[in-house]
Amino acid sequence: MKEQTGDTRRALISAASDLLAQGGPAHVTMRAVGAAANVSRTAPYRHFRDKDDLLSTVAAENLAFVKAEMQRAAANPTTASTPLFRACLAYVRVAWEYPNHYRLEFGGDYAFKPSQALEEAATDFNGYFNELVVESQRSNTLIADDVRDVGPLLWVLLHGLAMSNHLVAHRACDTETGYETGDLSRVLGLALRNLAPY
Repeated sequence: MKEQTGDTRRALISAASDLLAQGGPAHVTMRAVGAAANVSRTAPYRHFRDKDDLLSTVAAENLAFVKAEMQRAAANPTTASTPLFRACLAYVRVAWEYPNHYRLEFGGDYAFKPSQALEEAATDFNGYFNELVVESQRSNTLIADDVRDVGPLLWVLLHGLAMSNHLVAHRACDTETGYETGDLSRVLGLALRNLAPY
């Protein structure tokens, strides 16, 4: 087995993320992560206290990725849609593409004590989301009620869309149920119209 100190932590995070994507938190064990990263059995414990510490790191990185995708989409006016619509579309798209990561962060299926890195990532994400709401209110895209009410309402809407897809479920839904990727723009547009100013 190879073990290069500079790359080991990165390899462990990447391996844990891959295992999470394949089978959820139960699929991630320190031994499996070490094997997948091609490092010694003790290497994961030199970089992470335990499985929860490792999963917290994966979750923190994914939250940063979600934020970056939302920012990139909002700043890329390739369609006639609003920055809010594009950012929300990116949020749900990432949730559908990485369902086990999303459920780790927001689904509540696996309870663990978040690390400081995850708490900081969550604070950073929440700050961006709040800024998105405020800017959307200023541009008359969202209703101008108290941001403390509008922000959570918008997030609940996005969370519902994210969790409704069969890719996020523990098992596949029956044929003809669940949303397809092509449905996302239509359904999100319908939902956001209900939060638009009159």
